[in-house]
Amino acid sequence: MSGLRWRWSAALAGALLIGAAAQAQPIGRPDVPVLLGEFKGTLPCADCAGVETSLTLVQKDDGTAEGTYVLIETFTGKSEDPVVTEGAWTTLRGSAADPDDTVYELNPDGLEVQRRDFLKVNDYVIRLLGPDRAEIDTGASVTLQSPPDPFAGMPNPAALNCVKIGGRSVINTGTTAGDQGVCRLADGRQCEEYGVLRDHRCFDPAKPRPARRPPPKEDTAPNY
Repeated sequence: MSGLRWRWSAALAGALLIGAAAQAQPIGRPDVPVLLGEFKGTLPCADCAGVETSLTLVQKDDGTAEGTYVLIETFTGKSEDPVVTEGAWTTLRGSAADPDDTVYELNPDGLEVQRRDFLKVNDYVIRLLGPDRAEIDTGASVTLQSPPDPFAGMPNPAALNCVKIGGRSVINTGTTAGDQGVCRLADGRQCEEYGVLRDHRCFDPAKPRPARRPPPKEDTAPNY
């Protein structure tokens, strides 16, 4: 009888811990675009002073290794009008130098623009690769960098994030919580802006979201 009681108590304690952990997790749909990075730098140019480059990579959602991109290039000393290219990117495994490298492959929407490959150096640095994913040895820098927090010091980071992932930032007025920032995604969904930025999830702005609860602390008191 004592063994049965112990098993029942252990099962009840496990259920309580699982329930508490579930309450600590954010709710909402996780399939929202995520800003992977906004990489910038100057790449070499054969007939100009350099190519001022900005590459924005947006993940399809937090659990995928693909998404969309916007590439903006300005050819210094040749033209003041930037060239904007959009398309889809995916993740490849292996470069010419290392089979374990992670490579971002850019596939443009238009056929007139060539495909590009960028080696992931770390979360904040990528490097342009040549044909067959080989390193480019030009003596000039071919790296682009993204700041760890691209919205640091910005007055409304949630609204900026919404725009960069392809949404439209709007303000809902007259709600019970006052003015509320809403991100209208490209697929028509309306999500609470800060939930998209902070949790990478779509929370219905019309429904109150329960406050986060910290996970229960483990009892570390010694048993005597």
